[in-house]
Amino acid sequence: MEKGKLIASVAVVALCSAVGIGGGLLGCAPQQGSPSEAGPGDAESASATQTTSAEGEKTMEQWGELYPLQYGSFSEETIKGGKYEGHYALKAKLLAPAVRVERKDGQTDTKLVNPNGTYDDGEVIVSGLEYDSQNKQWVVKESELDDLSGTRERQGCYACKSEEFDKVYDQNGAGIFTEKMTDEFVDQMNGQVWSCNTCHDGDPGTSAPDAQLTYWTQLARDSFDKIDAKSRVCGQCHNSLDYRSRITDQDKMDSFSPYQYGFDVDSLYKAAMEDGIYTVDEETGIELSCLDHPDVEFLQSSVMGELGLTCIDCHMPKTDEGGAAYTYHNASASPLENETALEYCLTCHEKQGIDSTEAMVDMVRGKQAEAAALIEELDGKFEVAHELIKVANQGGGVDEAKLQQARDDYSLAEAYYHATKGGRSDGSKVVHNPTATIDYYAKCGNLLDGIVASLG
Repeated sequence: MEKGKLIASVAVVALCSAVGIGGGLLGCAPQQGSPSEAGPGDAESASATQTTSAEGEKTMEQWGELYPLQYGSFSEETIKGGKYEGHYALKAKLLAPAVRVERKDGQTDTKLVNPNGTYDDGEVIVSGLEYDSQNKQWVVKESELDDLSGTRERQGCYACKSEEFDKVYDQNGAGIFTEKMTDEFVDQMNGQVWSCNTCHDGDPGTSAPDAQLTYWTQLARDSFDKIDAKSRVCGQCHNSLDYRSRITDQDKMDSFSPYQYGFDVDSLYKAAMEDGIYTVDEETGIELSCLDHPDVEFLQSSVMGELGLTCIDCHMPKTDEGGAAYTYHNASASPLENETALEYCLTCHEKQGIDSTEAMVDMVRGKQAEAAALIEELDGKFEVAHELIKVANQGGGVDEAKLQQARDDYSLAEAYYHATKGGRSDGSKVVHNPTATIDYYAKCGNLLDGIVASLG
């Protein structure tokens, strides 16, 4: 990366949807009343704070004082693989001061500014963030700089990060999805990234959770009603849709139909390619889709989905603290680290002979290890296949029909791979649908083997 070349001045960090963060504030139960019902000090804080924002709406912190147990779990700092993750941490990352830095390939990256106003190449960019707890800074390893994604400063980046985006959409129309970030837009966001109203229409104590964000609720079309509300509320962000950068106006929005063929990867891929939601790899001519984390879609065909389980059931279990029952709101945390969630898992898995939460964790870790091994094997196959297609594309001498078939097979294999991998190489996503995951990896491997056989 060339050092010292700045684009503009201060921007806002807007994360790609591939960042793995769970659902928002869901399933609140009012914690008002006596301290014995709500927990120590809850009643006092609930009655003491009834102030609202200038527009008459409560901020996230004000809701937190009304529902302290939910808010307390929501704002926990979750650490996964040495990284801090969570919806509360997302707010700090999205709204931190940042600069745009030009890359060698002509694209740009977003880098957070230090509190003293300086930055360097070891700072952070849009995705792949790590938290340096000693210096209290978000950082990225120098070795990762060449793999970072390009520009992510459009207003549409907030489409699945804040219900405030819906208000801007209502005022200005669908064209805002591809408009550049402005100071006025950031001011209108007003720091309200993830909040209660991302998932609740009104008071979270009286309104059931459901999808609220216009980006997904519109694109879901008729399929919206096919998904349980307690899954689609998380699915409004945890989905396969990479349409935001292509929405230029309402007509364009209305022309897209991501679920017209179904929820399986082949159907999602077919719809995305027909809608033109792909990029072209210049070295090979391969058209690449972006099905990064189809969590809500994967659940629909899973055993858990068929049993009627939802995202909330596993990721936001009913919890008791000091005699007060509430819905646990740190949906970014792994259920494997939540004893209450694991006990809920056992209500079904005990029939498989899993008789303890420790055994439950071991079973899941085993499946994750299996998936991680397959990912590593496929990485090598992708490298070989890509090189063969690149050589054939640039050097000629290969029948064009055969070369195009190799491109198409690679494109579909890549869709299988990224959809099941979910942005993680540790196999952690396998738990959402183990059967489909292993099946898609097998299909992916077969396609890549076919490319090698054809061009090798």
